[in-house]
Amino acid sequence: MWWSKSHFKPAGKFALVVGGSQGIGADIAFRLYEKGCSVLLVARTKAKLEKQAENIIKNADKSSDHGLKPTCNYLACDVSDYEATAELWRTIIEDKGVDPDFIFCCAGSSVPKLFSELSGQELAQGMKVNYYSAVNVVHCGHKATINKEKKHRHIVLFSSTVASYPFIGYGQYAPTKAAISSLSIILRQELAHYGYRVSCVFPGSFASEGYEEEEKTKPKITKEIEGASPAIPSIECCDYVLDQLAKGYDAVYTDFIGWLLGCMALSVQPRTWSFFQVIVAFFLSAFAPLLNFFINRDVKKFFKERDANKQRTTESDQQSNE
Repeated sequence: MWWSKSHFKPAGKFALVVGGSQGIGADIAFRLYEKGCSVLLVARTKAKLEKQAENIIKNADKSSDHGLKPTCNYLACDVSDYEATAELWRTIIEDKGVDPDFIFCCAGSSVPKLFSELSGQELAQGMKVNYYSAVNVVHCGHKATINKEKKHRHIVLFSSTVASYPFIGYGQYAPTKAAISSLSIILRQELAHYGYRVSCVFPGSFASEGYEEEEKTKPKITKEIEGASPAIPSIECCDYVLDQLAKGYDAVYTDFIGWLLGCMALSVQPRTWSFFQVIVAFFLSAFAPLLNFFINRDVKKFFKERDANKQRTTESDQQSNE
């Protein structure tokens, strides 16, 4: 649907942006506000939300807001807590008197480490931040509005490229983002009856506060598999996502590599340039064993070198003690 941009019209609408205090969520809210869409930012930290709301109101270019006067507000809530999320929706529906047209679930956090080096707390954090933060918001929101007048609503879930091709270093992150992909398929089937459109975004690397933290713990082998492709600016990623939504795509990839990897795991996700995806998927499925061979070879080499370094360090320590 590249010839049309009529499938996403935020002007005069209301958007709930979960994870709106920083990163891609903050940029999504910024752009929506510029387009004349009122936004409600949700995250755990009130101070960050307040700062981001001030930034949006102060710096957004509203020359294309269609003469509307959008609002920008925030509510602090840990949406990984189901009861807190239900209360959040009660506040939105009853106290604020709004029924969001768009629900962006942008919250996400990755702790790239070898699986053996992850703590139980980090594993739990992956589920809470990456999965529960989305499924709780959608479930509580649907229950809060199910008896209201049917209207067009749009849910946008954020998965990841590594949901299509997971690899070493992302044991805490990739499975939760694969769960988001699976959830989007189920919601697309069931919520269509209630007038919902459901989109799922599979972003590649983009520069943000979270990305900088990830680089601090990311194993060397993970960086080698990813390659040297630079992370695109967060706002650039945001603009591409909104452009693809406007063109009617419901499976959104933010770079060519992500699209290729998506072809390897087409499943029943909506197609993006479907004819080419089917052809590419055929060839990739044939070459996937070869790809796995090279990656497994590199992983074995990584552990062999690491064990050798440990052995040399141990021997050196023993000699020093003698």
